[in-house]
Amino acid sequence: MRRIALSIIVGFLGACSDSSSPPVDQTPERYYVANKGSSAISAFAVGDTGNVAPDLTISGTNTTLDQPEGIVADPAGVVITTSLNPARIVVFAANAVGDVPPIAAIVGNNTRLSEPAGLALDQAGRLFVADRASDSILVFANGARGNVPPGAAIGGSNTLLSAPEGIAIDLHGKVYVTSGLGDAILVFGASATGNAQPIDTIGGPNTGLDKPMGIAVDPGGRIYVANYGTTIVNNSSVTVFAAGAHGNATPIAVIKGDSTGLDQPVGIALDAAGKIYVANSADLNNRITVYAHTASGNVAPLATIAGNNAGLSVPSHLSF
Repeated sequence: MRRIALSIIVGFLGACSDSSSPPVDQTPERYYVANKGSSAISAFAVGDTGNVAPDLTISGTNTTLDQPEGIVADPAGVVITTSLNPARIVVFAANAVGDVPPIAAIVGNNTRLSEPAGLALDQAGRLFVADRASDSILVFANGARGNVPPGAAIGGSNTLLSAPEGIAIDLHGKVYVTSGLGDAILVFGASATGNAQPIDTIGGPNTGLDKPMGIAVDPGGRIYVANYGTTIVNNSSVTVFAAGAHGNATPIAVIKGDSTGLDQPVGIALDAAGKIYVANSADLNNRITVYAHTASGNVAPLATIAGNNAGLSVPSHLSF
């Protein structure tokens, strides 16, 4: 069964005429989680809940994984993730499991990678990398390998990029980026490059954005954001914005409160039925929580994956 990448779920689903409707497509059989703490990739079946073991784990010295954060799976199930020391992108074959070497890597001085975080693929297969340390978005051609320069890069003072973290691409090719230090969402045109200004921004006190990390966009254009929250008070939340939201917009839904199980969320993804999956990275509460696509308020998750068998360790981004 084909898998749908987190950030490009909108690219492989049909357009949705009603922005309040969930996506409709095949249910993907599993989703992938980048475990920064254990330098491992784990995959869980859709519908899993409780203290369950992953379907598969990619881990070990041969994998070359080091603190992976960003992750995306292409329609064929090939898994692409980030790794540090040295900064690089590594690619694993579909259904790879265990201590296996990657089938490809993007690494070297020419790549301009310094601290890669979120990843996304567009409909042409180009790889978009949110590079946190360089305040830039690096774009690599479909099939890029080795010490290759990016085909395009978005960076500079006009871009307003500040420690970019999460990235998503909508049906029209627009690029949505969370600004980890700016409590904002920046939107760039499909052909943006260089020191380009965003074509739109979402930010301000009404937005409820608080250290936004992961981001996803559904086929109707609704924007879903995982807010890590301040460390003084647990302001962890998921905020959902209407299609076309801009400026100091009020979310159309907010998932927040003690019942939600949210605790320092980083990654967010949507399955083919529109359910919301969140990776929570807090040291004592490593977990995946799942919500209905209509969820709002202090609601309990539909499912929670947590416990020793799950093997989650500082889970970061996740992808179908």
